[in-house]
Amino acid sequence: MAQAKIKNIIFDLGNTLIYYDFYYFYNGVAQLERRLNVNKFVKHITEQKLDRDLFTGRINHKQFFKILKKKFNLKIGFKDFIYLYSDIFWENAQMLKLLEKLLEEKNYKVFLLSNTDSAHYNFIANNYPIIKLIKNRILSYKIKMVKPEKKIFKYVMNKYGLKPKETILIDDVKENILSASKCGIKTIHYKSHKKFQRELNKLLK
Repeated sequence: MAQAKIKNIIFDLGNTLIYYDFYYFYNGVAQLERRLNVNKFVKHITEQKLDRDLFTGRINHKQFFKILKKKFNLKIGFKDFIYLYSDIFWENAQMLKLLEKLLEEKNYKVFLLSNTDSAHYNFIANNYPIIKLIKNRILSYKIKMVKPEKKIFKYVMNKYGLKPKETILIDDVKENILSASKCGIKTIHYKSHKKFQRELNKLLK
């Protein structure tokens, strides 16, 4: 049986199109707050799921700041805090070059599907304007859903009328890949660009 022709490519954002490291934020705050225990700071954010609450729009950045300010007696102001929170990204030049090519050639519909919040997305869009050229953007904080929930993949398929067998998801998180695969979507687990390019070429034959 012939493989269905790929018509749609869904890109993840963080550590796929754009690299990031949350420790730029954690360590940046710690440099200004000498008494801060970074490990306790990180543990509180992850255990209380504050990052997930931001990504699903349950809390805004001022609430996030106030929670941490109160818990850790922070002296830092909100302006410095949100700058450190946002400035954690750098480009994946090879992927952005591929994205530019796909957008120019228009042989495939291109989508962005990201677990993100408004501060991170706006920072990326301002610093890497090619991301704004992806017209079909599904951002977790806007739709109140996150990967790897199956419902977010079903939402994308239904919203844009996509067929899973004609669609590729490119994502760096294994759980997201497994969940999308269970929905019938073709997937590539992005770990190294060379391996990714080989897998993409096979699927686009």
